[in-house]
Amino acid sequence: MTQLSAGVKPAVRHRYDGHSWHPEASEVVQEMPVTVMVNGLEYVTAAVTAIDLKDWVLGLLAGDGIISRAEEMTIFQWRPEDGQIWVRVPGVQVGTTTSRYLGSCCGQSRPGFFNPVGIPALPATLVLKPEHMQQAFEELSNWSSRQHSGGLHVAGLAQSGQVAIARADVGRHNALDKVYGAALLNPALFAHSYVVFSGRLSAEIIWKVRTMGVEAIVSNAAPTSLGIELGERLGVTLVGFVRDGELSVFAHPERLLLPQ
Repeated sequence: MTQLSAGVKPAVRHRYDGHSWHPEASEVVQEMPVTVMVNGLEYVTAAVTAIDLKDWVLGLLAGDGIISRAEEMTIFQWRPEDGQIWVRVPGVQVGTTTSRYLGSCCGQSRPGFFNPVGIPALPATLVLKPEHMQQAFEELSNWSSRQHSGGLHVAGLAQSGQVAIARADVGRHNALDKVYGAALLNPALFAHSYVVFSGRLSAEIIWKVRTMGVEAIVSNAAPTSLGIELGERLGVTLVGFVRDGELSVFAHPERLLLPQ
């Protein structure tokens, strides 16, 4: 897994403990604007944590329908001095008339997730076990806790009770994009896997999971009403509130062999 220390910066904070003030060293998550240039044209500027950037760009472009395989992106150049990533995707035109900006707290507002017409529901081929999901989420949490910023979202792909890959970012959407991109470099990771995730199960997150072809997402956070609706329509199992030996299933419980 990625060394999370590369994604945090030192800071000094003044902490009040209820009685007095104490200056002390702390860590904060790195957040910086990065502009992606595709075939020489500006594609998007996003606030990200500058680790696993190739994975992020692959996942971003795949989620936007620009690529479907990692090898379609033939050049990747990270220019930290300019805050720019230059990539080459032969045969693709991505020029826009206005600049596109993404904050670290928001998704990409990809077209279609409000009304996914013509997108079939995923078949239920995956069998999920509560103890496996809890074990995988605990592994993801332990990895995340190796840094102390409190500001990194984490996401991963798990098989049975083990996390196969994990990525982190200041933005939860970016973290999931990084996982998507990393799996595109090793497509075998998609097989019999589910997403483990530290963020809210909103509609666009569920849309992204379906785009990945993954049947389930497991989180310690809550779903939204539109997220549940989209999960039902797209055949994605939603598991939330994984904590203290408990969890709650909000869509497609049949993958846990429960009564529907």
